[in-house]
Amino acid sequence: MKSLLALITLGASLCAQAQIDLTQLREAARSRDLATLNQLAQNANGDVLEMYPRYYLLSAQINTLTEADVAPFLARYDGTPIAERLRADWLKELGKRQDWVSYDTEYPKLDSPSAELKCYAAQSAALRNDTGALAQARPLWFSARPLADACNPVFDTLFTRNVLTQDDAWTRIRMALNANRSDLARQLGARVGFPAELTAKSLARAANTPDKVFDAAADGRAAREMQLYAMQRLARKDADRAAQLFQSASINWPAADQRYGWQQLGLIAAKNHNDNASAWFERGGMAGLDEAGRFWAVRAALRVRDFKTVLARIDAMPADDLQLSVWRYWKAEALRAQGRGAEAQPLLLGLTDGDDFYALLAREEIGPVASEKPQHRRADATEQRTIEQVPGIRRALALYAQNWRVEGAREWAWALRGMNDGQMLAAATLADARGLYDRSIDTAERLKPLSDPTLRYPYPWRNVVTQAAQDQGLDPAWVYGLIRQESRFVPDIRSSAGAAGLMQLMPATAKWVAGKMGRKRFDLSEVTDISTNVSMGTFYLRYLLDRLDEHPVLVTAGYNAGPGRARNWQNNDALDAAIYIETIPFDETRNYVKKVLANAQHYGASFGSNTTLHQRLAAIPGKLVTPPQDNSLGGADGGDGN
Repeated sequence: MKSLLALITLGASLCAQAQIDLTQLREAARSRDLATLNQLAQNANGDVLEMYPRYYLLSAQINTLTEADVAPFLARYDGTPIAERLRADWLKELGKRQDWVSYDTEYPKLDSPSAELKCYAAQSAALRNDTGALAQARPLWFSARPLADACNPVFDTLFTRNVLTQDDAWTRIRMALNANRSDLARQLGARVGFPAELTAKSLARAANTPDKVFDAAADGRAAREMQLYAMQRLARKDADRAAQLFQSASINWPAADQRYGWQQLGLIAAKNHNDNASAWFERGGMAGLDEAGRFWAVRAALRVRDFKTVLARIDAMPADDLQLSVWRYWKAEALRAQGRGAEAQPLLLGLTDGDDFYALLAREEIGPVASEKPQHRRADATEQRTIEQVPGIRRALALYAQNWRVEGAREWAWALRGMNDGQMLAAATLADARGLYDRSIDTAERLKPLSDPTLRYPYPWRNVVTQAAQDQGLDPAWVYGLIRQESRFVPDIRSSAGAAGLMQLMPATAKWVAGKMGRKRFDLSEVTDISTNVSMGTFYLRYLLDRLDEHPVLVTAGYNAGPGRARNWQNNDALDAAIYIETIPFDETRNYVKKVLANAQHYGASFGSNTTLHQRLAAIPGKLVTPPQDNSLGGADGGDGN
């Protein structure tokens, strides 16, 4: 590796623009073409991105490297995301080699170690008999997901030393079953004596015919866990039947297991909008609920408009939960519903300085508030030129220039570390000027009181978007709000699910829309064209509006999760739109709808619109008055919630 070391230790100054062909680099890295990687590394000297081919050359040979090979790179590029990446790669290799002296030297320098690297650190601590450092690995055990093999010897040691106990083993088995990871639960059975209930056959029976698991009484911990698993499986299809069977089966159970069962039943039922969910949560109580459980206990009461219980459950939350705008708002609404408006007023007033969904609702409900007008501004040309010289910003711009967006975003985020407000404002303004709207939005969001609102809510291609919206009879502010959430104005972005373009159209949706629009020669490659994507996306929005009661809340939810789901989440009778939104069962879609509608309000303000958020939140009509619709298409962006 001597020639490589010579490359890395060269100290030439970096040139202003990247000359490296990143497409060639990516292909060479994928194929592990060492000759090409070596040539690219040699040619990169002095380039603003010189560390990238050198990283890939080192990474491709990580299992043959020595400390002398790696150290010069880490020293030369210390404090960059690519050095952090190589350090993580190298630590993983050192862990595999059991080279604990080198591992312990390098590990403290890593910014964000993975669970696997934490486990290697714990292995080293165990060999040093550092009980304090070893005990820090205990929280890693409590995961519903399988962990890296490096964690197994750590857990063996923790169990041997009684830092982890049989109760902890059962806790994780319960977590795995609750997450429907029966294979993991079966593997964990080794920690509790391989009970028959945790064999593959027994778990499959509980998953496929859950009601039959209740034929026999639960004798012992394993049998109870199996019946809890079966109850949860059944509840997803028939919560009332699951409640009936669980009530009979759990009469003689320990009180804690009974409470847990009712809590889980309440959680599943609440997500399915079963009117009994709140009562089942009441039987389980709030004690011991995790964050999701606490939040859904409130939502279950909210869905049936039991504001007394809403208030009691919010008041029972930990202090950190109570700082969230969502629960401050709903506490105020619960107080108002009980005729305690004077107590609600300070809560609403405290929300008005924000700009999220609930802050906007509170601002409209409380009316005009006298406050000092913020001094919004953009950075001037000199400030932008100065920030452009920051090495991390230069690397990010060079990466974006060749469409390495993931790496560019990572470099940009690292460059923002330690910046003051003025520097971040300059970075946001620079990104906006370069058309990197995802970076300008992300950066300006950190400076809400200072930055020009158009940095946070830009509206590029206004003529194209406005015309397409007007052609379909849509509010341009709403369309912009949706685009901002879907793509952050990156025209050629593609999601892992295959959605593409500004409005993130799935291939099937794009083909269907093209057919409806009479575009017989449509090719999927056209979907990232700005005009084509927006015209097709707005056509699809119009289609959804015509089938979902012309209601923007239903359409926004349907655009993300599919129109069939949006309609299934309706009540049989009319429902407050804010309650509908807060009780959407998918975290992704719930947050999406709030953000799109809040975005629409901010864009409306820029466009001079007088439409209020409350006007967008007209009551959601009941299912019984909603006409049948075509459910053959999912969400435009392929969203399916969690």
